[in-house]
Amino acid sequence: MKFSDFLLASALLLAPLSLSAQHGHGQGHNAAGETHAHKAPHGGIVRTAGKYHVELVLAGSQMTVYLLDGKEQTLANKGLTGTAMVLQGGKTTSVALAAFGDNQLQGALPAGATPTTAIITLRRGSETISARFDKLASTSAKAKVTSYACPMSCKDSASQKPGSCPKCGMALVKKA
Repeated sequence: MKFSDFLLASALLLAPLSLSAQHGHGQGHNAAGETHAHKAPHGGIVRTAGKYHVELVLAGSQMTVYLLDGKEQTLANKGLTGTAMVLQGGKTTSVALAAFGDNQLQGALPAGATPTTAIITLRRGSETISARFDKLASTSAKAKVTSYACPMSCKDSASQKPGSCPKCGMALVKKA
């Protein structure tokens, strides 16, 4: 291991956890150190980052990041750049995040990667926005298990939380 990799891995492990709390998958609960609950508008994990919130969505080898305002509304990605320092299996990898569409940044994880921790650093003009995401492997597994759909298979009825089908009004059922 190169010395620079050692320093980076050490920084990931020693970075203070009190910077912000982690919230997963739209559960809307308060985490330690938080004074309010968060929603995950895109089904990811939301962290407080100063006056902003950062949402991280992991899907296979794709990492998608959204910058949210104080009311968890998605902000445009114009002028936004970013990187992710990802810890997986004791190794640290830097992932460049590039603007995609109007409101997201995306980056590709190495094939077969199962990240455990990610530190997202976004730059907007002279402003730096950082958020730390821990226990990603266990959070991703929970996200795959908890999904709901209409028993009548109505189009666009899939949801990550229980509720009613927007088409027919039937109660959504949990899928494995």
